[in-house]
Amino acid sequence: MPIGGIGCGQLYLGGDGRLWWWDIYNAQMPEECFYEPGQAYVHPPTPDDSGNPATQVIQGFALRIGDDLRTLDRRGFRDIAFAGRYPVGTVTYRDAACPVAVELTACSPFIPLEVQDSTFPGTYLRYRLTNTGSAPVQATFAGWLENANAQATRHLTSGALSNRLETIAGQPALVCTATPNTSHRLQRDLGSQCLLFTGDGPLTVSGRTACDELPAGAFAAAQPTTAEMPFAVAARGHLVGALTATVTLAPGESRTITAILAWHNPTKLPLDIRTDRRRANATRFKDVVEVATTLAARRDELLSATIAWRDTWYDSTLPWWFLDRTMANTSTLATGTCVALAGGRFYGNEGVNSCQGTCTHVYGYGQAIGRLFPAIERDLRERVDLGLGYDPATGRVLTRGEFQDPWAVDGHTMAILRCWREHQMSPDGNFLAATWPRIKKAFLPLFDLDPQQEGLLQGPQHNTLDAIWYGKNAWISGLYVAALRAGAALAREANDAPFADRCQTLADRGTANLSAQLFEGGWFINRVDPAHPDTTNSGTGCHIDQMLGQSWAFQVDLPRVFKTEDARTALDALWRNNFTTDVGPWRAANKPGRVYATADEGGLVMCTFPRPDWDFVKASGQGKGAWASYLNECMTGFEYQVASQMLWEGKVTEGLAITRAIHDRYDGAKRNPWNEVECGNHYARAMASYGVFIAACGFTCHGPRGELGFAPRIHPEDFRAAFTAPEGWGTYAQRRTATGLEASLTVRHGQVSLQALRLMPDPAHRPTSATATLAGQPVAVDLEPAADGAVRVVLRQRTVLPTAGVLAVSLL
Repeated sequence: MPIGGIGCGQLYLGGDGRLWWWDIYNAQMPEECFYEPGQAYVHPPTPDDSGNPATQVIQGFALRIGDDLRTLDRRGFRDIAFAGRYPVGTVTYRDAACPVAVELTACSPFIPLEVQDSTFPGTYLRYRLTNTGSAPVQATFAGWLENANAQATRHLTSGALSNRLETIAGQPALVCTATPNTSHRLQRDLGSQCLLFTGDGPLTVSGRTACDELPAGAFAAAQPTTAEMPFAVAARGHLVGALTATVTLAPGESRTITAILAWHNPTKLPLDIRTDRRRANATRFKDVVEVATTLAARRDELLSATIAWRDTWYDSTLPWWFLDRTMANTSTLATGTCVALAGGRFYGNEGVNSCQGTCTHVYGYGQAIGRLFPAIERDLRERVDLGLGYDPATGRVLTRGEFQDPWAVDGHTMAILRCWREHQMSPDGNFLAATWPRIKKAFLPLFDLDPQQEGLLQGPQHNTLDAIWYGKNAWISGLYVAALRAGAALAREANDAPFADRCQTLADRGTANLSAQLFEGGWFINRVDPAHPDTTNSGTGCHIDQMLGQSWAFQVDLPRVFKTEDARTALDALWRNNFTTDVGPWRAANKPGRVYATADEGGLVMCTFPRPDWDFVKASGQGKGAWASYLNECMTGFEYQVASQMLWEGKVTEGLAITRAIHDRYDGAKRNPWNEVECGNHYARAMASYGVFIAACGFTCHGPRGELGFAPRIHPEDFRAAFTAPEGWGTYAQRRTATGLEASLTVRHGQVSLQALRLMPDPAHRPTSATATLAGQPVAVDLEPAADGAVRVVLRQRTVLPTAGVLAVSLL
């Protein structure tokens, strides 16, 4: 499980508590595009065969009681249990022959809405030692760390790896650095790490700057001979330092030792961008000592807030497997896929070191960042999509930021939809005021592709399947209609009534024409342009993304894109034709394509061809263009968006089944549950999983208006789940009673500015009045009807709910 800070590199917590995949050194890792079947999914990386030196670092922790030395991993303890509840991993160690049990709680600070506090280049490893015996025990706890800095640059210059002990937070800390000793274009500091111990009481720590490579060496009494190693020697050997601490435990007593691992890398990353290529920590902190000092000083505060989010997330009536799966991919932010850059810019590859550019289409599927860290998405819209990657002459949003990549029409429409979401997840209207002129102009290239002004696109439509599709297709035209719906909503709030009317008129035409022209045979199809018959296209196939625009519209509370009856019929077709509990026969019959689901595993196939008028395998030209093999695959980001739409449309069993199939494919017995693979490890599109959670809650938000909404799809009679608002997060709960509905909002972090709460009562009990209290005191409210059977509880005065504040509402 990734346990580093957002955008700070990649560090795994293994199932037995070992740390591995040490991609924290700014080494230029190889590109990880997986075009060949089986590379990453069938044969996932492990701690022993990851294949890159940067992941192999000599490091560990151990416990010694008398002459009994036990490493804190599977080699040292017989009974190990792991619970991964992102962002926190818990590992317990027990052995009948050992009088001390150990519980590890590991995480980097991860606090939704708090970007700065979630981007620390470091992690906490809190070890709780408990004497389970009947006699006092003296235990020595040790940790060791190799100086593995400058892996990618040692061959470019001479220099030395150096370890030293420095006092941080009153304790000796091991500081590992790498410095060239000749004039060179590289920065003088080539990276540094720090290992520090802190305790829950007085703690005596000793350190060594060098020791044997074996764990036992960390306990050696002899003083090491060297604390420095020339680069030339480092290529063949290892410089390992260690810390130890001794504690005495009475029977039944527990003591906690928190190991803080911090890193700092001022070197530039190998990115082709116009802005500062250094990581954010290079300019935020002077050096690794400042990082470690800050983490030590704020230890209790940051750990408490991180664990509070974990506990809030899992304090839910939703199934735990569902909570695991819909949150797991948020960990992508803490992998090599994502980078927090100096100057505050967020940058994302499609996967780990694969396909650069925070591309509009892949990231357009994800919902996690926009809900958990909306400030990141707002900055991406302003700085990249409507800034570095914006063509002011045409209004086009370029696919990969400042890369002059082909313009992706699907990504462009989703950039507009994300602008609407970012406005909703803002506390005020400042984001919209700053971006509206550019958002408005971004519609111009779309209007050019709709020459008949019928709400359907024609002409070349480059997209996430890496090919240009031609003709009218429900997938991209549906996104166009959704963007028009967002444009109408944004224009109204920007007081641009004429443009709002234009967008709404075109959107209404598009909704009608999607059904009239493209709904055929029970689902929405694509009509190939006769002038381009040989280009990639799914034709009359049943395509997974045929209603992606509707899925997006649900996520951001927009009017319908596809007619209700036709949409639900098309979902039934996807369920009937594309979902299978065993993809093996499909893979056998349709060989092209990469493997993201194997025999005996379930999934939603990208496209099937039930109709005889479009023979994908045999037809000359049709569907055989570049990357047509994508249509034979199971890729989780696409599957999640369908699962979320299933839930929104009331098809709960189907939505849960699709999500569960993915969860089972990523069972920890087979592969890493936190690494959903597409073209690269930790693929960004998989962050669409958070959208399934949003759908399960029926959650809506409009920060500037101070409105939140909940219409749970799973057990609405007794429901509880986490929510995030622009300035705070907490728990929403509701219970249907014989006379109405009891609901509550509890703020766990920050604050929630509230004007109205939209709720969904039992259709059999239509409320006629409402009452509310805040912290037990009455709050004046009015009850108003809303669309689709919902009601709005309107506070007569906009109210700020503080941390620990509880708003209780009764519908009668």
